[in-house]
Amino acid sequence: MIQVVGFDFTGRLEREISLADVPAARASGRACWIDAEAPSPAELHEMQTALGFSDVIRTRLAGDVDREGFEAHDGAVAVALIEPVVTASVVAAQPIDLVAGEGWLLSVHPAGSACIERVRRAYAADFHAYGRSLGFLFFELGDHLLDGLRRQVRDVVRAVESAQSRLFDNASDDIFQDVARLTARLGTLRAILLDDREALHEIATRRTPFIPETTQPFVARLADSAGRLAGDIDGARQRLHDTLNLYLGMVSHRTNRVVTRLTVLSSIFLPLTFLCGVYGMNFEHMPELGWRYGYAAFWAMTVGIATILFLVMRRARWWD
Repeated sequence: MIQVVGFDFTGRLEREISLADVPAARASGRACWIDAEAPSPAELHEMQTALGFSDVIRTRLAGDVDREGFEAHDGAVAVALIEPVVTASVVAAQPIDLVAGEGWLLSVHPAGSACIERVRRAYAADFHAYGRSLGFLFFELGDHLLDGLRRQVRDVVRAVESAQSRLFDNASDDIFQDVARLTARLGTLRAILLDDREALHEIATRRTPFIPETTQPFVARLADSAGRLAGDIDGARQRLHDTLNLYLGMVSHRTNRVVTRLTVLSSIFLPLTFLCGVYGMNFEHMPELGWRYGYAAFWAMTVGIATILFLVMRRARWWD
């Protein structure tokens, strides 16, 4: 699907037009935003004819080559923004390709882009409020992209807090799978944020006739916001890592206490086992075996040794 909007910045007018009307609109001094959702090869060829961009850009938009963050070509510049898409708590990176030329801006993206949908709903009001050139769309796209990323960061931070609560509330071994998924989600979001920060930084600093200089300071602020969000992700990752280490330390401490109690019991019964082993031997001449009070003496010795060891270990608090 292709949606085209023509902007008259002098008369403060905007309306939807067809792709075939783009050459005439540009000739009359109007700027055009062409938004293409999952375009087919035929639609890419139609847009190339209307806008006149190079075969290199067409190959890039078709996804046949790896995208560079920012590319300058004859008559146009291309930049790739990355939008996170969450499916069943798994984050995937979805590209939004922007190509800017003389009097036009082209955005190409897969179907179901939440960022583009938000821009479509808001661009008209923002155009009438402060639009002076197509540069306002660069800010719109970057701002709504970061707005979606903020939501993702907020959701994942809440998930980290929930995982922390579970870690200290009789958590089962399933918590480790949850922590692994959260760690992977945080890592993907961080990579997306760093890519977007770099792309926004390029838009804000590159000198080109296709990106208005009046827009660049505002885009630079968006790049700073992306950097701060990446810092928030780093903080959440560290918090999750520290909490998991604390949980493992607590589990290890509980295990050590159990082992200590077992060691105490073993220490008490070790001398008793030794006595049983001695008097369980089958030597013919063992004086105690013929003694009338030998059995009672054995039990007295056994109880006395166990009691003394118990009192000594209790005083030393070996099982605390």
